[in-house]
Amino acid sequence: MVKGSDNFAGATRISNRVEYGDHYTRVDRKKVLKSNVEYMTPEGYLYKTDGHGRITHVEGDLSLGAAKRNNYAQRNVEGKNPGDDGGHLIASIFKGSGDIDNLVPMNANLNRYGEYRALERRWEQALKAVPPKDVKVKIQPVYRGDSHRPTEFQVEYKIGNNEWILDRLPNP
Repeated sequence: MVKGSDNFAGATRISNRVEYGDHYTRVDRKKVLKSNVEYMTPEGYLYKTDGHGRITHVEGDLSLGAAKRNNYAQRNVEGKNPGDDGGHLIASIFKGSGDIDNLVPMNANLNRYGEYRALERRWEQALKAVPPKDVKVKIQPVYRGDSHRPTEFQVEYKIGNNEWILDRLPNP
């Protein structure tokens, strides 16, 4: 665990802001994310994509709730290896989208039982505390080459008035 700052090192600044819903396009009739855009979900999460249409950054203030899952999108996320899930960057328990605009290939153990899931539980406990604590997150999937499967996740978060913490989670 590394204490972080308000910015990820090397985070890309993208100025092509599009309305939510306009961040999709079609390639051979398949819905994909547009390249080099940023979009804000109705729940207030800000996402950025790179030149390959991959999610490179998401940030926001978490809130508890439920979001609709898209099992088709989870099963068919681009770049998924055997043993991977279509992992939500922002979990559905925090109103994270169930569509491709919030899904990346994630090792199933990391997603279901490992460090990523442990962070989600920690955030959930903070939001359920009495009184509830604010939870802010910045998540950066890290890619190699033009692969759509992240090699790791740089997860920066802040609970209440505590300092930012940066965790680097390998995606084996």
